[in-house]
Amino acid sequence: MWWRCAQFPLLALALVFVLTGASSRAARTLRIWGHQGQEGENHAMREIVVAFNRAHAAEGVSVEISFFPDFQYTEKIAIAAAAHDLPDAFEVDAPLIARYVDAGLLAPLDRWFGPADQTDFLPTLTEQAKIAGKLYSVAAYDSALVLYYDRAMLAAAGVAPPPADGWTWEEFLAACAKVRAAGVEPVALHMNESADEWFTYAFTPVVWSGGGKLIADDGLRVRGVLASAANIRSLTLWQTLFTRGFAATDPVDPNPFGHGKAAMDWSGHWMAQLHLEAKGAQLGAAPLPHVGAQPVAPCGSWCWSMSAHTKDPELAATWLRWVTSTQHGIVPLVRANGAVPARKSAFGEFPKYQRPPYALFRRQLETFARPRPQTPFYATLTQHFAAALRDIARGADVGGRLRMAENEIQKEIDRRSAHGSREAAR
Repeated sequence: MWWRCAQFPLLALALVFVLTGASSRAARTLRIWGHQGQEGENHAMREIVVAFNRAHAAEGVSVEISFFPDFQYTEKIAIAAAAHDLPDAFEVDAPLIARYVDAGLLAPLDRWFGPADQTDFLPTLTEQAKIAGKLYSVAAYDSALVLYYDRAMLAAAGVAPPPADGWTWEEFLAACAKVRAAGVEPVALHMNESADEWFTYAFTPVVWSGGGKLIADDGLRVRGVLASAANIRSLTLWQTLFTRGFAATDPVDPNPFGHGKAAMDWSGHWMAQLHLEAKGAQLGAAPLPHVGAQPVAPCGSWCWSMSAHTKDPELAATWLRWVTSTQHGIVPLVRANGAVPARKSAFGEFPKYQRPPYALFRRQLETFARPRPQTPFYATLTQHFAAALRDIARGADVGGRLRMAENEIQKEIDRRSAHGSREAAR
């Protein structure tokens, strides 16, 4: 009978190990990072995390989120990457996806987001997220940029509203001349924005619409591309807005259109509700003016990626699916920040997208919007291009200033490439 007595402590010890092991496996915590946006958006994201944790409590799964200000966020990622301490999943600013992929920081997501999901996302989102045919990010929302106008102010100047596809640049400049002659500031371009990214986001469509590019398709060459004849022509038209007094280079009022001081506003979805409240039925919206035959628009905002080094990719993917699902992620975030829903199937939750200006946001993103260039050197590109635009607005020679930017950017690309392109993530 002694063997039975000996078995009891052995069985008890084995049971402790089994239960302890099961408990440690069940307690899975996912670290995620997000940008610190508007307070309403941050609150919505915290509520999404709470809902996720509640829904997965029985599985012993939880998410812990940390927020960082926009101006610190890229540096935080670089420091964490150098220390091999990236979170399991984190937000990425759309034009930096290629940079992080090149640095080996992101995991492909195709395993968890197949053709059905990718087709449901706005085409702009899948286009910006794919590098070498693999999907590296997903999103809950996108952005849109349009030309808002005040119908009454245009009519008072003898200007008819722009057509459905927007004005050509010649038509736009002619309209601005009439508005200026009527004693009104024609258009607000928000040149007082301190961030470089506003300039690249807002005004690259001028380049695109004229058939130009900022950088070659390989993402490695700007020489002979940025200072092309097409770009010089397009940005000379843009410069005319300042040389003829149609737009302010150093505006004081951040919202002259809303305050009735400007007849038009070159701005985004984030101003739609404020402009509707200020203008009511007098508010109109059109695609941006185009140099060529067709309109072009920008896109892109914050999106979600998975660390290439996460130890729990399945759990990270579960979070990504949650935060980009219509009910759990898109609806609360879009209601909080006013951005454009990322999934086509989510538009049914937002009836206002059947009406202007919101219907235009969707049409652009589904038809003629383009992501910013995919290059590991995007940060260098946007810094120097934005500086060139500021100088061009103040009267610098367009061709000479673009060639200067071209040389500065190419020099930096060549220097970093000589050390291996993964230096681009530093």
